[in-house]
Amino acid sequence: MSNKEILQRLAATANAGDVDVAEWYTEDFKLYEPGVPLERVTGHEGARRMLAHLRTALIPETRFEILDMVEEDDRVAVRWLFSGKKEGHPVVMPCIAIYRFVDGRIAEDWGIACYEGHPWP
Repeated sequence: MSNKEILQRLAATANAGDVDVAEWYTEDFKLYEPGVPLERVTGHEGARRMLAHLRTALIPETRFEILDMVEEDDRVAVRWLFSGKKEGHPVVMPCIAIYRFVDGRIAEDWGIACYEGHPWP
């Protein structure tokens, strides 16, 4: 299975409900996103916190949609659109991320998401 296919399966799983991060992320996973302290999003606990924050604090019941993907070696670049409703109003959050994979799991995520007024927990 290609790394692109892994991300497609992750999106489908996330859209269906809870994600078992151990299946998708390495034990030493790291998120590199401007404004997000690295120590807040590392390892399995950090991956859980990241996904929970996206699905609850930013956009309740977030839908994960992959718009574009490019894969080369152990990296995949993705243009995402996260969408849902907040307080009854449609909300969308575009994101661009580059993922590095190790043995079929995400080891690093370099992302830029366009959101305002929603600090990380």
